[in-house]
Amino acid sequence: MIRIREILDPDLRCRIVEALADRRGCSAASIPDWFELDDADFVDLLNDLKEREETSDPDDDPRM
Repeated sequence: MIRIREILDPDLRCRIVEALADRRGCSAASIPDWFELDDADFVDLLNDLKEREETSDPDDDPRM
């Protein structure tokens, strides 16, 4: 089990909460820090985030 508050990287935590809220059809503010994800759900969310990054347009990179 992984709790939201145990994710140390603030950017990753924010992206996980947003993806979880999107899946549940609620706002990210309604996901508490103590919310627990089992390992399979956490891996599914990470895979979804990775797919989103791969399908995003590289021309949208603000560093360019």
